[in-house]
Amino acid sequence: MDPSTGLAHREWAQWFELILKRTGDSTGKPVIGNVVAYETTVAFGALASAASVALLTAKSSEQWKIREILLSGSGTNFSGGGGDRLLTITDGASTWSVIPAATLQTLAVARWGDAGVPFPATAAHLTTASASGTNISARYSGGSADYTAGSLTLTITTERVA
Repeated sequence: MDPSTGLAHREWAQWFELILKRTGDSTGKPVIGNVVAYETTVAFGALASAASVALLTAKSSEQWKIREILLSGSGTNFSGGGGDRLLTITDGASTWSVIPAATLQTLAVARWGDAGVPFPATAAHLTTASASGTNISARYSGGSADYTAGSLTLTITTERVA
């Protein structure tokens, strides 16, 4: 038994110490190098009138890289109101994906790089970190009319880099 921790083996003490370091400091803030998945429901109403839905809410000075984007396929197809918008995943400076209107109108499982959740038009954005302290959000882009129904679930896997 390790007298400093009360654990039977020093290896267990080291494992718990590593887990504590990887899950954050005493305030629960993720540490640099943490890989975290965020699952967010994005509904038509939350996007209306140029609004956005935060997929990752960054704290002051945090920067994140997106490692994976998954459209789960669960939800309801976007429709109504003559809606024809695209859904952009962005921090305002970088755009990681622009989900086509056809995908929003006929939801199906898609991974980043598929036609349903394409890679960014700017190749450098694949590995670009978010702007410091800036949320990664989903918002409408393109088209001319908002949808009046629909919701989807996006899961983004991210890595904190600063």
